[in-house]
Amino acid sequence: MSESSYGKRQFFFLGSSREEGMVDHAVGDMVSSIRQFGVHTKIVKLVCMDKEMTNTMVSDVLCLSPRLTRTLSEIIFHKTKGNPLFFSQLMMSLCKDGLVRLSLSCRRWEWDEEKIQTRKLPDDVVAFLTSSIERLPQEVQMALSTLSCFGHATNATLIKVLETKCGNALIEPLEIAVTEGVLDRVNDIYSFGHDRLQEAAYNMIPPEDRCVLHFKYGAALVTRSLKLQDDDLLFTAASQINRGGPAAVEDAEQTVLIANLNLTAGRKAMEMSDFSAAYSFFDNGISFLRKGHWQEHYDLSLQLFESATDCALVLGDITSLKLLTNQIITSAKSFEEKLNATYNTVSALAYASQLPESVTRSILVLSQLGEELLDFYSESDTKLYIEQTQSMLKIFTTDQELIQYKKMVDPNKIMAMKFYARLRLSFQMTKVEAQPIVTMKIVQLSITRGMSPISPLGFTYFGMLLARLGDIREGCRYVRIGRQLLDRIGSKEVAGEVICSGTQVLCFVEPVQSTLETHVQGHTTSMAAGDTHGALLNSVCYVATSFWAGTKLSVWRERYAFARRLMEEHDHMTFLAHISQWEENVSRLMGTNDSNVSEIEGLKNVREVNPHASYTVTTQKMYIKFMFREYEEMKTLAETFFDFNLHSWTLFYISAAHTFYSGLVSSWVYRQSKDAKWADRARTAKFLMKKWADCKWNFQNKLYLMEAEEAFSYNDIASAEYLYEKALSSAREHRYVE
Repeated sequence: MSESSYGKRQFFFLGSSREEGMVDHAVGDMVSSIRQFGVHTKIVKLVCMDKEMTNTMVSDVLCLSPRLTRTLSEIIFHKTKGNPLFFSQLMMSLCKDGLVRLSLSCRRWEWDEEKIQTRKLPDDVVAFLTSSIERLPQEVQMALSTLSCFGHATNATLIKVLETKCGNALIEPLEIAVTEGVLDRVNDIYSFGHDRLQEAAYNMIPPEDRCVLHFKYGAALVTRSLKLQDDDLLFTAASQINRGGPAAVEDAEQTVLIANLNLTAGRKAMEMSDFSAAYSFFDNGISFLRKGHWQEHYDLSLQLFESATDCALVLGDITSLKLLTNQIITSAKSFEEKLNATYNTVSALAYASQLPESVTRSILVLSQLGEELLDFYSESDTKLYIEQTQSMLKIFTTDQELIQYKKMVDPNKIMAMKFYARLRLSFQMTKVEAQPIVTMKIVQLSITRGMSPISPLGFTYFGMLLARLGDIREGCRYVRIGRQLLDRIGSKEVAGEVICSGTQVLCFVEPVQSTLETHVQGHTTSMAAGDTHGALLNSVCYVATSFWAGTKLSVWRERYAFARRLMEEHDHMTFLAHISQWEENVSRLMGTNDSNVSEIEGLKNVREVNPHASYTVTTQKMYIKFMFREYEEMKTLAETFFDFNLHSWTLFYISAAHTFYSGLVSSWVYRQSKDAKWADRARTAKFLMKKWADCKWNFQNKLYLMEAEEAFSYNDIASAEYLYEKALSSAREHRYVE
């Protein structure tokens, strides 16, 4: 049973696999794939039958009382050890050999216990199945061996193509195998009754002949797949050739054709969002290239290596990404041809929280592309950039005119936009004052050079910037422009990030609970496009926003577990460092204290070198100390919180949560200490909350509570009681409490 972690939508799947073969089995692939989209799965482990169950099975098969079948079932259990497959095959074998037979005179099944007891059977089920297949006619054995090369199940159409191309009879012998019970055929699909049967048939092929046969079968299918433009057939053909490997190639010229075939198959797999299969095709294509391929087949080599780096980044395979990138950097002929590999490298560095190196490399590349950035930007510089950008935007008289603006054509500027977008992420964590400059560089390039696939992201972040400066209405306008640009340009690579960032701004005008589903959409969109960063960003914002939206802690914990697993799988320590403290907080709020965040290797180092992560963790610790009324520790953390003085230029819903709790904490500290600076901090937080409180659903209850705490700190009990009641009433009305 599978259930979405974002809701109660359920779907029932039934499949089976041996536990030790789960990783490479279709069932394992399915479970892995659906888990990436936030679906929880329950895997039921089946064990071998015991004596009683074996007797029940024999009794059911022979339609006899369990009392009458017990002696036979004990013999069968002894020979099969309760293995269901071994049991079914042995029963069929005993019937065929007449050792279990139907007696017409007695009108029941009979058996010869002595002969069954003395019958020698292989200890291994595979050996037993192999011996069963060996008793079939030779042409049937050959057909089964051929079929086994294609896995557990194969379409009859493919077998017919193979029969025609190779000149060997296959369909008729396979029909005999169906009659004998070795194969099943449903809707023109031939399938082995169990993967052990397929394994037994495959083991009949001498090991030294297997690579040649795989290559032969793949080559036989290639022409047909290209002629029919049949992607499934193409994937099968390429996979068979790849299983044959370079050792099966006799003609050196074939290696180039096969490498091209893998390039085609890999690109089609990427279009289908199957990045694991795509990487395998690209990797195999590279393996077929001969020595000196960079000189003799430069374009093919560059395309294979570049495509492989794209997939390695999506899959989080940083080791392979480094090896592939080094090859491109060493062998590419021009600076421009190294750009994509360099971009993937700086992205991987940012995800792994090696932010300084990622920033340094990005700035270097941008300077080589004619885009300069200063070492420091003051607040006045930022305001000037904002005024310049708003002035440039005045040339567009309507939003539709901006959305329909020309497209960017300069490849170097298109690449510069990608590096700016990645740099903006890193600056948000390390160099906050430069972050809005990068945002406006993207917008200004879009105005002067045309819209690129990154432009929707630039306008969305520009909207976040304006919203942070207090103009929520104008911020939402540019967020919506970003979404419409996304639809017009079809920017799959940034779609998830645009959806995520825009949704955070909309939290300031729409009920926050209604925005959560949009993050689910953003996650799904990103995963389909191979944008791991966008998928993880949506997961982070979903986890953070749902916590502050009042989601039940037990439900929240499931959602967090999914997000954490995804980050660990992709080695995305930057995001993990930001959200991991929530795990400890929720564990304490639920009274379980079973968090294992401290066991995550390298997490502490990331928090220490990333000021934004340190700030977020400090805020979370301050929150939990406040909730449990641990005054002294809370006060110390609050001092650290205010010492950070991080001025964010983008508006996230979590920013409001930080403001809310820093205000409550400040009022409490002032009530205890009467230190005026804490009263000032409480008033500043309340002033910010007032600006957002036009969205009554999300912020009215918080503002009332902050005002109540402020009144209480000044010993105005009557006003405090009144405001506490209003806060509680508003929270109930807007579904924050039940």
